[in-house]
Formats: sequence, C-alpha cells, structure tokens
Amino acid sequence: MRYSRQIIYEKIGSERQKMIEKSKVAVVGAGALGSIACELLVRAGIGRLVIIDRDILEEHNLQRQALFTEEDIGKSKAAAAESHLKKINSKVKIETYITDLDHQNIDLLRADLVLDCTDNLFTRFLINEYCRSKKIPWVYTAVIGCSGMLMNIIPKRKYCFRCIFEEASGLDTCETAGILNTTPHALVAMQVTQVLKIITKQPSEKDLINLDLWNLKLSRVKVKHNPKCPVCQGKYEYLEGKSHGLVKLCGSGNFQFKGKLKYFSLKDSLSKIGKVTDLGYCFHFKELIVFKDRVLIKAKTESEAKSLYSKYIGN
Repeated sequence: MRYSRQIIYEKIGSERQKMIEKSKVAVVGAGALGSIACELLVRAGIGRLVIIDRDILEEHNLQRQALFTEEDIGKSKAAAAESHLKKINSKVKIETYITDLDHQNIDLLRADLVLDCTDNLFTRFLINEYCRSKKIPWVYTAVIGCSGMLMNIIPKRKYCFRCIFEEASGLDTCETAGILNTTPHALVAMQVTQVLKIITKQPSEKDLINLDLWNLKLSRVKVKHNPKCPVCQGKYEYLEGKSHGLVKLCGSGNFQFKGKLKYFSLKDSLSKIGKVTDLGYCFHFKELIVFKDRVLIKAKTESEAKSLYSKYIGN
C-alpha cells in the first residue's frame, strides 16, 4: 500500500494535484467514452468540467455507458451525467450543454484542454480547427468493436488531426459494427492518463496509438506533418460553417444529407442490425432512405436528423 502511494506521489504529487484542481476540461460527447472519461476526471479532482452532448439515453446504451442506470433511460445524457457526477465529487464545477456542437456555439470548448469522445469525423474536424486556432490541446479517441485509437494534438507540435485523417464517409459506427463493453474502459484509461500528463505539464504521447484489446496488441504509428494540410495552412472551413450538406426538404418532414457514401458496404453493415429494403437505386433502413450520393432522414428536428446520421452512418 505504501508503494502504491509513493508511485502516485512521484507521478502527480501535491503541486501537480493543485494544477489539476485549477484546470478546466471540455468533454464533447457523453456516451461510451465520454461518460467514463467524465467520471475519471471528477474522481481525479478536476476543477471544472464542461459536458456537451446532444443525445438522450437509450436502453441499449447501458451495455457500454457505465455511468448511467436504467432510471436514466429517456433523459439527456449530459444532464444525467451531471447528476451522477455531483454525487461522486460535489466540489467539481460542472457545466452541461444539451446541444449539437457546431461553428456557432464552438466557444463552448474554451478550456485548458478538450477531450474528444464523439463518434464522427465531422465534429472532430471542427474540434481540430477550433483548438488549432485557439492553441488548445486536445485528445482524440475513437473506439469500435474491440479496437480503438488515441492521439494527442498539442499546439506546439507541427501536426494536427487533419494532417493524418482525410474526410471520409460510410465508416462503421458502434451501431453498425458493435462494441465490446470493455473496450471504452481500456481506451479511456489511456485517454485520461494523457489528459493528466498534459494538464500537469509532463511529457505526453507523440504517436498515434492503436489498441487491439481482444488480442492484447498495442502499436504506435509515427505522426508527421502534412505540408498540404489545409488547417495547418490556416484554412478553417468547418469553423466557417461547412456542414454535412444538410437541407430541410420543404413540407416532407425529411432532412437530406448530400455527399459521397460507401453505398454497398453501408447497406451490408446496416443489414446486420435491422431490416434493409433494397429498391435497386436506393434502400430503406428505419428512418433512412439511402441513395449513392445522398441520404434522406425522417426526423422532427435538425438535431435529431444529425444524431441519426451519426448513429448509423458515422460522420
């Protein structure tokens, strides 16, 4: 026991603990990754915590979103998270925003560090541009199935998220590919450790980390600056309002997203989790009608449409 306390003191210590207590961290997404990350940060004694999430909790989320209980079903994830977190550490100042993060409210990320716990590239590109422009460090984390990735994006380093990741669509999501409920815990343990290192001004990981939890394999990818990266050249298209290509179709109750899709692989992925009706030129899946160059989504609000798009298509 004495040895354990000594290790904690050597890595953090009383002075660095004060740095944690004075820090403000913004967490985008309160799902599988975000709910666990928020809990660890609160238990670590973070001073201020900002939670941003647009979704409500569904029963199937409980398989991997460990902070919540059955009593939270139907509630906002952000609000439910705040309720539980205050019972864990009442000294932490928590701000919650039940909203869709976009270029108009992006200043919600004004903090000492931003934690990416989202499930789509669109939001990550937006986070990247904002943090790059404001010189705010952020930690990228993604999880799917039994695998995950982690990368620190630090202002003083030459590369950014866009240097490594190109725009894409039709990627697997937790809904289409599933997720082992131990995977988020493993990734978040590494993620929050990196947060504590950055906040306490200690050396943090420079590589892109890949974790294969099922086979217990950890690998590193050296990250390099891309001279053609638009963000590093000062072009902030997402901050300037670039969107999914969302259009509200008048009188139909449908929202349309235009853009390139991996049509056939998306159809295969969705068919594994529900009924797909193939009409040849398009297919139906739940609230979605998917064409090769666009998606129609039946939804009451723009936020709901974005949520469904992210849930099933991944961007």
